[in-house]
Amino acid sequence: MSFEKTQVLIIGAGPSGLLAAREAARREVDVLVMEEHAEIGLPCHCAGLLSLNGLGKLDVPVDGPYVQNKVRGAVFFSPSGLSFKVERQRPVACAVDRVIFDRFLADQAVKLGAEIRLRHVIRDICLKKDEALIELGNGGFKADVVIDAEGVSSRIVKAAGLEALDPSRLPSGMQFDLACVNVDPDYVEIHVGRKIAPGFFAWVIPLGEDSVRVGLGCREANPRDLLNRFIERRFEEEKYEILTARSGRIVTSGPIKKTFSDHLLIVGDAAGQVKPTTGGGVILGGICGSIAGKVAAEAVKRGKPEEGFLRLYEESWRKELGKEFRYMLWARRIFDALSDRAIDKLFELIIKEDLHRIVSAEGDMDFQSNILSKLLRRRKIFKLLLPLLRLYHL
Repeated sequence: MSFEKTQVLIIGAGPSGLLAAREAARREVDVLVMEEHAEIGLPCHCAGLLSLNGLGKLDVPVDGPYVQNKVRGAVFFSPSGLSFKVERQRPVACAVDRVIFDRFLADQAVKLGAEIRLRHVIRDICLKKDEALIELGNGGFKADVVIDAEGVSSRIVKAAGLEALDPSRLPSGMQFDLACVNVDPDYVEIHVGRKIAPGFFAWVIPLGEDSVRVGLGCREANPRDLLNRFIERRFEEEKYEILTARSGRIVTSGPIKKTFSDHLLIVGDAAGQVKPTTGGGVILGGICGSIAGKVAAEAVKRGKPEEGFLRLYEESWRKELGKEFRYMLWARRIFDALSDRAIDKLFELIIKEDLHRIVSAEGDMDFQSNILSKLLRRRKIFKLLLPLLRLYHL
């Protein structure tokens, strides 16, 4: 079997992998990205709601061709129909077309010198003392550092002997893009409750005044059936048209225990670098991907692609994001354990105490630890959640 040689090999051309490629190529090392599908950005499994601040952290324009709509807040609905609004005066997030978005990131990486090859499916990986070997059909690649950005169903994590994502913390998701509906283009909707979306929530993301991206995640239920039921209720008097349908797994497990090995770094969904509260992984996973690209390039230049140097990647992303993942994972576990009645009680407290105004003023879509800790310090909320706080040692 013949093997091509490259310095940094990235498996998967999603945002985390492409941002890793961009940062490694920026540092003038050889970068090759391998994608198993025929097109960048497809298939798409993402709701595509990204914070404007987060895009800034990724050095990605907030007014690119991928932006479909900008929103300035969200309305949250409890199981019984209670609601509160979190908002700012100016837009805080945007709905993006992930196909166009991913291709923009690919163009960034290619312009800096990275190469992308499509329709390349991995069969196996072998981590040797002096290099990593990636096997394809009739050949393969040798690399100093491999960055695994395969996504939820990573084969490399298991092949490398690392602990993979907990399958019990991966709800099933389904979403449709709908046309011919009447929505407020400034606000996302979040609907919670066991009857609506057991184990997660339903969302309505406006793409404009007459189109939306609507979906939900759930455990131990059929997401398509629940989504159809939700749409019929939410848009019961409208003659909507389904434009696209997407499905996938949602990562709520938090990061895996170890994201590096000799010649190997794990990024994005494969590493569980996804917000456990919302399942959003583009921004935080992208930050980790950028760190991985920088560390991989430095490892190549120093001739130190071994575990001892590559641990710098994990130390760096945990220093920046570890607290955020920890708080969001606690919040997700606590919320999953709440009954619909308890959720309604929580909504009552938030509305009565005007806590949604605090969230509006101080909340951050991606960096949620500060607002979560502030809410938990409220006596009435603390008392309501105390049994669960003890359970999860918060």
